[in-house]
Amino acid sequence: MKMRVLSVAVTTAIWAAGVQAAKVSMDVQSAWPLTLPASGQNAAHFAERINETGAGSLKVKLYSAGKLVPPLQIFDAVQQGSLDAGYTSPLYVAGRFPAVQLFGGVPFGPDAMDYLGWLYNGGGLEIWREIYAKQGVVPVPCGLMDSEAGGWYTFEINTPADLKGKKIRFAGLAGEVMKKAGASVVLLSGGDIYPNLERGVIDGTEFSMPAIDAAMGFEKATKYYYLPGWHQPAAINELIINKRKWDAMDDAQRGLIEDTCRETHIWSITSTTVPNAEAIAKFKAAGTEIRSFPDEVMTVFRKAADEVMAEQAAEDADFKRAWDSLQAYRDKTALWSTHKAD
Repeated sequence: MKMRVLSVAVTTAIWAAGVQAAKVSMDVQSAWPLTLPASGQNAAHFAERINETGAGSLKVKLYSAGKLVPPLQIFDAVQQGSLDAGYTSPLYVAGRFPAVQLFGGVPFGPDAMDYLGWLYNGGGLEIWREIYAKQGVVPVPCGLMDSEAGGWYTFEINTPADLKGKKIRFAGLAGEVMKKAGASVVLLSGGDIYPNLERGVIDGTEFSMPAIDAAMGFEKATKYYYLPGWHQPAAINELIINKRKWDAMDDAQRGLIEDTCRETHIWSITSTTVPNAEAIAKFKAAGTEIRSFPDEVMTVFRKAADEVMAEQAAEDADFKRAWDSLQAYRDKTALWSTHKAD
């Protein structure tokens, strides 16, 4: 399903020229508090930009997490039409649509810019939209996230054996990798992580990038912080829109949404660089030891990740199609991507 994308400048010019478009208002709920760095603030930025540039033809009313529906029910509400749109992560519906994990964050996957390259120029977005189209939902990539951290741990990780039997909060594809590496993976919501770390119920956790981790206080309950995050070198948040709502808009309105989301990618990456560095300085000042995973451990993670991807592809046709597409794109760009940092 290919959709025409107009630049913001062209869109605004069309309206300024007097083309009459039916006014559209769109209620959007975020899966995160709007004050949360990156994810929540991205949603706020998107809504602000739409309302500034929509020339009265398109208005967004944004709600913070939980204001209309629980965060994990956003997809259902958008699908049913009780909510026009949601700002969320495809990882939140991975249990129902395994393939969409590849659009939210991939272990040992592409970096941020290569991720966008696959989505916009390598066929990734078309596959994503075809999967959601069956559900009456249109996804718009809307918030590029830089690498997550490798996690917080109460113990040192020097060899793969150090992971054996440890209770670690992980999720999605990376959680399956950690299981193969010998860890006991525990699923916890964000609000339940800190108290379980503090009480020793779990031995470690991944969560997000440093700027977001700083808001969680994990440095008070753990000693070791591992960088970078092999499990998610980059991530994409999504704006999901009820298909009937999307189809009722004109090309200029849809183009404004798409272009504003592209601009949000840039804003997201550039607005979190300094806060991420400041967060790491804060952790060091609190006595946190910043570590990197040893090569021996990374080798185990990579082998396990290959196995997980092969298993998922064998079980789900959409996953295989998306995975093959991503791999083909990375193979095609490898001669540049692998050397551009040299």
